[in-house]
Amino acid sequence: ELDIGIAFDKPTSSAVESHPLLVETLALAVGVTHPLAEQRMIDRTTLVQQSLVLLTPEFATRRQIERYCQQHDLELQVQMESNSLNAVMEIVRRTSMATLLPAAIAMNDEHLLAIGLDPTPPRRRAILMQRKGAYQSAAMRAFIELAQKYGAASAS
Repeated sequence: ELDIGIAFDKPTSSAVESHPLLVETLALAVGVTHPLAEQRMIDRTTLVQQSLVLLTPEFATRRQIERYCQQHDLELQVQMESNSLNAVMEIVRRTSMATLLPAAIAMNDEHLLAIGLDPTPPRRRAILMQRKGAYQSAAMRAFIELAQKYGAASAS
């Protein structure tokens, strides 16, 4: 049994209650020495010209990227894929490649910058889920408090 979970969207069972955690938006993440590092926003033409390293298709973020590209008829230049977020971030830090990640991830790394996209990608809402009326241990209450504090901090 699980005491608590983090998911995107809303629960599909009436036996589960949810609480908002954070809202995230995709951004182009680049290293601080990348040619676009001074940009605050890029358009679709600039985006499709970038050499990208992306997470592999089993990640929810990659599926979000694929939907965004289909909606806006974008053909990205994906040069590499990785099943490790840390590897993707390290490649972006050390090369001229870029990636698409939630803006908060890039903004929380001193060696990465988040650049907004036009057209703007859809926002994705993360929630905390738990069984209705379930007992909350001290550890679970502490986890919820930390998760909500992090979620609030990522929104600013």
